[in-house]
Amino acid sequence: MLNDGYLIITSPDGTLEADTLQCVHCNKHYIVKPGSGKRRGWCTLCAGTTCGSYTCNSCIPFEKKLDAFEQRERLLNSILQ
Repeated sequence: MLNDGYLIITSPDGTLEADTLQCVHCNKHYIVKPGSGKRRGWCTLCAGTTCGSYTCNSCIPFEKKLDAFEQRERLLNSILQ
């Protein structure tokens, strides 16, 4: 599986480096930890990984959410002018 990003966290205790994946529904990046017990998913419509959040169980791609937000903004701006 191809990673979507790379995380580097530095602190006085040391440095953490990890590959990340990105949820196709909310764009959240997360670190894959095999055996952690976290339930992740795969959206067959988007052909990508999901973060496992309850809100990401239904298929609403992030781009579609952005389009809806921009459409609401345009509507509000036209009403207020």
